[in-house]
Amino acid sequence: MLIVMSDLHFADSSSNSLDGYVFNHNLPAEVYTSFFREIADFIRDSEIEKIDLVLAGDIFEITRSALWHTGHLRPYLHNDEIIEGSEAEAKVLEIIEAINQDERVLASLSVFRNLSSFLQKPVQIHFVPGNHDRLTNTSLRIRNRVQELLGLQVDQKYFDNQYIHYNNGTPMVLVRHGHEYDKSNFSADLQTWPEIPTFIEKSYYDKPVLGDIVTTEVAAKLLLLFREYYSDATIVADDDLMLIYQRLIDFDNVRPSNALINFLFSTPGLSKKEVWRFIEPVMLKLFDEIGTSSNIVPDLLNLGQLTGVSAVTLKSILRTRLWKHGMPFWVIKTLLNPFSRRSKINDNLDLILREESFKNDESTIKCLVCGHSHHPLVELLEVENGSEKYFINSGTFRNVITSTPSLSRFGRLRSKARVLIFTEKERNPEYSRETCWSFDFTARFGYGSTLK
Repeated sequence: MLIVMSDLHFADSSSNSLDGYVFNHNLPAEVYTSFFREIADFIRDSEIEKIDLVLAGDIFEITRSALWHTGHLRPYLHNDEIIEGSEAEAKVLEIIEAINQDERVLASLSVFRNLSSFLQKPVQIHFVPGNHDRLTNTSLRIRNRVQELLGLQVDQKYFDNQYIHYNNGTPMVLVRHGHEYDKSNFSADLQTWPEIPTFIEKSYYDKPVLGDIVTTEVAAKLLLLFREYYSDATIVADDDLMLIYQRLIDFDNVRPSNALINFLFSTPGLSKKEVWRFIEPVMLKLFDEIGTSSNIVPDLLNLGQLTGVSAVTLKSILRTRLWKHGMPFWVIKTLLNPFSRRSKINDNLDLILREESFKNDESTIKCLVCGHSHHPLVELLEVENGSEKYFINSGTFRNVITSTPSLSRFGRLRSKARVLIFTEKERNPEYSRETCWSFDFTARFGYGSTLK
């Protein structure tokens, strides 16, 4: 049996703490314990000999860590730059250890390491890096530490960027992280590829991308600049500042990403003008640091693949620093929107249908599973000679902030998605008839999640 989970985003929560206030977005270990207990009950009487669990990317939140801003290094490094004994290796290991020291993460990882005992079946865990934990697939020390944390065999191998699940030696399920279909978070634009090979070259996964720099220099940096400008004590003592700070912490939970600016300016109890009064000096400082950096601008142009008029316009704006004497918030919104639009996850079914696994009539792959977008989903892609082929999005285990269609109002959900795939001879408890394969998909949402 195959279980797929993705987008756990285990993170270091201590970096965002304010004078005793802890804002921890890691889900409690009890969430995972409950999840696996349900699976154990579900398959108790099934003829299942072993279980493969695929952790399909963004398990560790490495890119959006405040620890990157304690030095000159940034996560938009090529994987080849992180070598044994380097400063970059030490920084990634520091972030991984900070994540592991979080009380909730520590307990949750223990659950994963003890799954064979919990499920009373042999469990083999497979880790496929995503765009937020791309840097786990670098030096041997980093790979080995991740293997230890997840309870994997410690060896010298690199993590595969996809996983193939076999049925009696025949490939049946393809698992990716899913950032391959998002050009802002993958180094190749697959829209230009007539066919997507099952095994995409590792070099495409090793390169930094636009999403890295936006996450680090905007989402993570805004929090630090906000604290630097107002001071922790002032934020804690002022209810309005605390609300805005919590809003900034929540940026990475907002879906779709092009609703980020609206989310900030819809802080409860505050008008847009009031929010802008608090955020303007911080936002101007952010743009000032980007505009005066000798490294960020070239990286932004390169990773964003900006050329021609777009590149000239952006360089001109950053060089002249038009915001030096203040700018109305709608201008800042206009400047930021292109980043969020480029980072938006568009409908990718047209790309998925270009997968070699689906274009090749002789392919035995029946299902493609990926995450990345945080939206659990099942789509029937085609039916050929009675054989059904599916795309499944494994969603996320995370607090998710969703918006109304107008992108003007927001709600909070806790998301959990269950993807179980049974191969031939493994009886799905829901079926009494013989099946050559089947899957059990459940998307669960809890209303009213909190920050604490």
